[in-house]
Amino acid sequence: MGDCRDCVVVFDPLGEVGAATIRALFSKEKIPEFRPRVRTLVQDPECKAAKALEEMGVVLYHGDMTDAKAVEKVMDGADAMVLLTTSLKFKQGTNLDPKKAKWVRGLQVEQARTVIRSAIKNELQIVVYMSVVGTEYVLEKYKSAEMYNKKWNRSIIYGEKLIIEDMVKASGMMWTIIQTPMVMELLASANQGITKKGKFPSAYKRTASVGLISCEDIGKLAKMALYNPDDWDKQYFTPMTDKLTPIEQCEILAQARGEIGLWDVTCTPRPLLFMMKPHWARTLDTAEEIFEKVDHGAAIRATKKVLPEAVNLREWYQKKGLLGNMDWTEPSCVVS
Repeated sequence: MGDCRDCVVVFDPLGEVGAATIRALFSKEKIPEFRPRVRTLVQDPECKAAKALEEMGVVLYHGDMTDAKAVEKVMDGADAMVLLTTSLKFKQGTNLDPKKAKWVRGLQVEQARTVIRSAIKNELQIVVYMSVVGTEYVLEKYKSAEMYNKKWNRSIIYGEKLIIEDMVKASGMMWTIIQTPMVMELLASANQGITKKGKFPSAYKRTASVGLISCEDIGKLAKMALYNPDDWDKQYFTPMTDKLTPIEQCEILAQARGEIGLWDVTCTPRPLLFMMKPHWARTLDTAEEIFEKVDHGAAIRATKKVLPEAVNLREWYQKKGLLGNMDWTEPSCVVS
């Protein structure tokens, strides 16, 4: 199998999941004998994140996922790809700060269409697509992506993910779709997480049970799918190690830090979120419905079976040092 996964292209490499996937591909911890050459496409090769990838050994190509010529260059001679899409369009010179990015409707589909067309042209054999939790529930309820996208109250993000999943399945490549739930890294990051001591912000409602997984473990699963494509071909996989309400998530952090009673959950009222970011509010509504209706116990058991070292939230906090390296005086903080 070595010749069909010797060179892997990772799109998009600078988000939490993409960066974790690249680290997994270079790591000797999981499947040490599998160390493919890794390429990626970046909009700003001079930004800190891109420089860090280059130092790891990633070959950087300059361009955007919607630029067919740039995509062709990075795909030429590649064997497999990991595909992540985003609705955020970044401006040059902002160091890819998500707070300075513009949300663009239809951007994910445009990215996927450009990349998948090039993959077919260049005869790539394997694709691992990072989708979102519960798309199979939406398909069962609405019968097709087309039917779901006709609903007035649809989540644009879920609608676009469903369209891309159809593209992936129709590509002719061996495919695996990883349906990611809430990632633990977003609980404490400059993107949308803890920025003030004692305040545990949550986009979800306080009592909504939410599935969780770490980006590092998602990256390891993607590496496994690339290494054993026959075993993972035409498979949906929902990685999950915990299903907790924001209140329970907050309590775990407080207990681990020895600060019981000093932390509280803060939530943006959903009506206000609908006024500010209606696409995001509808996505949260959809995800909460999925987490409520679907028993994800099987997903948690399956994750631990294929990846016994996958961490739950309490273990993740211990591994990350309980946010001990965060500077609480800064407006945004990142766990080091």
